[in-house]
Amino acid sequence: MSGRPTSRPSGSRGTPGTAWQKTTAKPTTGAKPKSASPKKAANKAGTSTALVPRSKQGAIATRKGMAPIPMKKQDGMLVPEGYTVRKIEPAKNYDVVSFARAMNPDFAPRVKKLFDPEREAAIAAQKSGVYIGWRCPEFTWDCQRVSSMSKCFCGHLLGEHNSYNGHSVRVPCRQPGCSCKAFAWIPSRPEEIGEFWFARRRDFDPEAWRAKCRCKHTHEDHDPNGMRRCKMRGCGCSVFDSPFLCAACDQHWEVHETFFETESMRRDKGLPYGEEYLPFHEMPELRNIVLTGEETDDSVYRALTEGEGAIPHTNVRAIADNNTPFSFGGGGRGGGRSGGFRPTYD
Repeated sequence: MSGRPTSRPSGSRGTPGTAWQKTTAKPTTGAKPKSASPKKAANKAGTSTALVPRSKQGAIATRKGMAPIPMKKQDGMLVPEGYTVRKIEPAKNYDVVSFARAMNPDFAPRVKKLFDPEREAAIAAQKSGVYIGWRCPEFTWDCQRVSSMSKCFCGHLLGEHNSYNGHSVRVPCRQPGCSCKAFAWIPSRPEEIGEFWFARRRDFDPEAWRAKCRCKHTHEDHDPNGMRRCKMRGCGCSVFDSPFLCAACDQHWEVHETFFETESMRRDKGLPYGEEYLPFHEMPELRNIVLTGEETDDSVYRALTEGEGAIPHTNVRAIADNNTPFSFGGGGRGGGRSGGFRPTYD
């Protein structure tokens, strides 16, 4: 036969090697027939799988049955109507503080709120002569200044513990039923361990937040003494193992200690005291923000450092800007201070 059938006869069975198809198509060799991709099929059906599909008029397209979102031009940008745009001003200098100011219009109030507990601790320490700090033993600075409102691992505040002085080694808790034998500072805010995003959650309750162990139980669920084993039934945790890091040094909680010291003890150890103990004492603008909430308002600082009962002055010179080298303490040759640190920005 010179021709091949163009369709398969009804009721017949094909034999091996017979392809019942049009003569213009090549015989198949086992490959699956091609089908249109979901994206092409969606576009053909009049819809789009793009992340931000747009209509022909330039408005943002929405799902079928929904009206497009109208757009308007504002400051050279397309903005959905009903929304506001926060303009970001370029940073004046190439340093972290200047960038933070440019990106956050509420920079000063946020910094003040963050450092309120440490400000209170610094002022109380300079008035009483007892400095309480939380740090790694080998450090010459404190990761956290501790006040009477700071929380202990047992869950009670420092003010709820026994009286303390600069030579205190153990400051036990005096609350009924508490077995805590020594105050040990524990973070009471997520910001203190660098987890700032918690406060932005809609259902976040700062009063209910607690630092947790890797066993998922809070510090209050652990024994405040010894290795601080977990007390929860069925938990095999034998030691409090922090999954978080210190926001100041990136070290785990358990490698830090709480120290009670006098001014003379800190002077002998090369630790900050007096005026140096104020947060950001070497940066006047940030220091003023912490004390008053305003960069140019140094009234609280002057009240603390001038007049009767003022904070003792040190020989540390305040730096004028963020690019001036600053010495962070330590013994240099001849009892002087070591070389300063100059930040470098790429």
